[in-house]
Amino acid sequence: MSERNLKQDLIALAIGAFVVFLATALLTYHANDKVEPLITPLNRLYQADVVQYPQSTFVQNMCGPLGATTADLLFSLFGFGACYLVGSLGLLVVALLRRVEVNSPVIRIGGWAVSCVGVCTCLALTMPLVTPGPVYGSGGMLGGMTQAALTESFATTGGLIIGLSMVFGGIMLATDYMLIGITTTALKFIGTMFNVLFVSTTQFLWQNRPTGLPRRTVKVLDVIDVDDLTAFESAATDTLSVRISGRDEIVAEDDTEMDAFDHPDDMDEVLEADLVEEEAEVAPRRKRQRKKLPRPHFRIRRKQSQKQTPVAAGSPEESERARLMSSLEKASVSEEKFAGYEMPSEQLLDTRVVIDYDAQEKQIRKNAKMLEKTFDEFGFDVKVVDVETGPVIAQYEVALAAGLRLSKISSLADDLAIALRVPSVRIVAPIPGKNTVGIEVPNAEQQLVRMREVIEDANGKSAKMNIPIFLGKDVAGNSLTVDLTKMPHLLIAGRTGSGKSVCLHTIVASILMARKPDDVRLLMIDPKMVELSIYSQLPHLMHPVVTDMKKAEAILAWAVEKMEERYRLLAQTKVRHITSFNELGEEEIRKRLGPKIAQMDEVPTHMPFIVIVADELADLMMTAGKDVEQHIIRLAQKSRAVGIHLILATQKPTVDVITGLIKSNLPARLAFQVASRMDSRVVLDEGGAEKLLGNGDMLFLWPGTSTVIRGQGTFLADDEIQSLVDQCSQVEQDFEHELVNLEVDQENDLDPQALRKRDELYESAIEVVLREGRGSCSLLQRALGIGYGRAARLVDYMAEDGIVGEHNGSSAREVLLTMEEWDAMQNASEGMSDEEMEDAELIGEYDSEKIDEDFDEAEWDDDDLADDDWEETEEDDDNEWEEEEETVSTSLQSSLVANGDDDAEDWADELDSEYDE
Repeated sequence: MSERNLKQDLIALAIGAFVVFLATALLTYHANDKVEPLITPLNRLYQADVVQYPQSTFVQNMCGPLGATTADLLFSLFGFGACYLVGSLGLLVVALLRRVEVNSPVIRIGGWAVSCVGVCTCLALTMPLVTPGPVYGSGGMLGGMTQAALTESFATTGGLIIGLSMVFGGIMLATDYMLIGITTTALKFIGTMFNVLFVSTTQFLWQNRPTGLPRRTVKVLDVIDVDDLTAFESAATDTLSVRISGRDEIVAEDDTEMDAFDHPDDMDEVLEADLVEEEAEVAPRRKRQRKKLPRPHFRIRRKQSQKQTPVAAGSPEESERARLMSSLEKASVSEEKFAGYEMPSEQLLDTRVVIDYDAQEKQIRKNAKMLEKTFDEFGFDVKVVDVETGPVIAQYEVALAAGLRLSKISSLADDLAIALRVPSVRIVAPIPGKNTVGIEVPNAEQQLVRMREVIEDANGKSAKMNIPIFLGKDVAGNSLTVDLTKMPHLLIAGRTGSGKSVCLHTIVASILMARKPDDVRLLMIDPKMVELSIYSQLPHLMHPVVTDMKKAEAILAWAVEKMEERYRLLAQTKVRHITSFNELGEEEIRKRLGPKIAQMDEVPTHMPFIVIVADELADLMMTAGKDVEQHIIRLAQKSRAVGIHLILATQKPTVDVITGLIKSNLPARLAFQVASRMDSRVVLDEGGAEKLLGNGDMLFLWPGTSTVIRGQGTFLADDEIQSLVDQCSQVEQDFEHELVNLEVDQENDLDPQALRKRDELYESAIEVVLREGRGSCSLLQRALGIGYGRAARLVDYMAEDGIVGEHNGSSAREVLLTMEEWDAMQNASEGMSDEEMEDAELIGEYDSEKIDEDFDEAEWDDDDLADDDWEETEEDDDNEWEEEEETVSTSLQSSLVANGDDDAEDWADELDSEYDE
């Protein structure tokens, strides 16, 4: 409902009281009441014939002398036209109470006056002998004057035509489109009643047709689809420039009448039997006309698959049927795992919300005029040519005058928001595919988009999709249903409270509503621990909901391995996509694998799609940023063909979370309200998301294009989610054993192998910092000869590992460990024996890069000193040490001599004695 207007309501009530007074006075009028002759001064303009009535001694009118006088005056001036005058005032009261906006009041009043003159004229021309009051004639003095003027020049017929023209023309000026709307509604009602009578009569005649007489066979080649017929009718009648979504859907839900072509389930068999009988009856008669006639058939599209035609053995149809049966057998085998699973019904979801569309249309028309007025105040000639409204946003399509630049229009967004009294206005300049500009304005009354209505409005498009996602509705109110496999990955970003988490629930619920666990499996990563935990009992899950980020990194690594494994299988079976592989069947897969048939037990005959849902990408990137980024990039680049898809959500759309490589490989992006224009550019490569309204208002970037679609996200309440989960959780879960038993690498952060993974100079940098007693980027730059960026990363790594303290302004960071503690930690992590430590210290005394290269050439490897080698016999150990001794001594001696060291031979002898000990 629109806002309350006390002044307008009081005016309407006052006029209503006056109308009731006039109506009562006219209904209780008596010609012999004694009243004052108020029409005497008007005799100078028109000398009317006056009827004399006997005067009564008292007034009989229910409104007293004033009512009798008023009624006498109205009947004298307008005759029976006074009833039209009072009735039109009553309609004005109704219009004011219903908040009908009255524009151009001068034109409205003028039209009303013209219609009154026309009514009085027509009354005077058609009923000249009827007299309601003291003035002779049914049109009063006004009708008498116009009758005398028109009959003198146009005669009675011409005068009547002019009078009727004045009536309808005045009404159109007074009511604008209301007369056309009333006429159109009446015609539609008449057409509907005619269709109902026609269908009822046709069905009655068909049911009561004579059966004893021979009838000719009628061959029906095809039947018009009911959906096509309905679409044609709707396209033919949709002529309004303002299109409001949801109004037609409400009417369609209430229409329960059986269609003309909608027969009961057993009607097909009856019709076919009758037609076969008819063919047999008229066969001799038809032989004289043509030699051979095809068998008549009555085909209804939805019943085509119920009858099977016998096929001869060895025909191509038989092989096609065999292939179909093979695929069905394959499907039945794959469904044994979830044999008792039942798809959830739409009845579990809430129905659409009904709003007042009439009030919304009035507000839209008012905003359209306000837009034109605002542009005119800035000196721009702009005309609103079309309006499309959705559940939350209305898009006003405006045409610009020649020579007007788009940049001038785009700069008026804030001014338009102030004029329309709305939070924000978004300008689409131009609308893709048109030569107009779109201005998106929030509706005064916003509507929730329920998943049930999105599914119903999809019109069966989801059945053709592999993984349908019911995102919501666009600005025109059309269903926004997309296929995840076509995107093939989705990035969702938005600030807290913008609708990001609800969108994740919508995506998961869409999968539950459309696909079984055999078709789609889920992997969920939930750092918040509470957002996705409601789905912990779903049979679609391959692994319990992951809340440990180290396990999440391992899950992504497993997904990469699974992707490579599936690609190898596709290459061996010579198919390019997972859907093609699933259509092969077990027999065809065995045939294509050939000699590899021995491993058939390990080869799947049906591969489900895998959807990985991560609720917070920022937490993942902070825990294991580089590894997670590499896994995400590899999956986003290659996993589409093997049916692995990513859905990543974050409330921190910054460049350190959504890196350039991640964004370039995730072309489909969904942006809710963000904090700044910079965040919007990170997600969509353009601004606009910072001006969204929140609560599900979103911008969707379709993959492969630069077109951004605005829409309203689907709302899913907690009780709806719980109902879906309860319905889907009636079968037992079947986790992937490989994932459940997946071991997370629990390596120590200070382990030498882990440190080298971060940076090959990390250990050297730690030794430099511990030796100097301060953590500084400039110190590492000078000591290691590296750049500032690498030195800063090394210092950050040390801070994470607890080696140096936090940032301390311009001063160097505090060192938290000593060299002795560092050595002890290194020795403990390596777990080496005393003899191994002595050898390592002996080799480490001479710090030379050339020696390190020679050690590499001599294949000196730590694995030679592993624990397994020490478990061999003493004889084998002595032989190995002698070989290593000769190799290392020769290598060191040659290296030192080449470097010009005179003591090379003495040093080698000393090394030999150390080995002997």
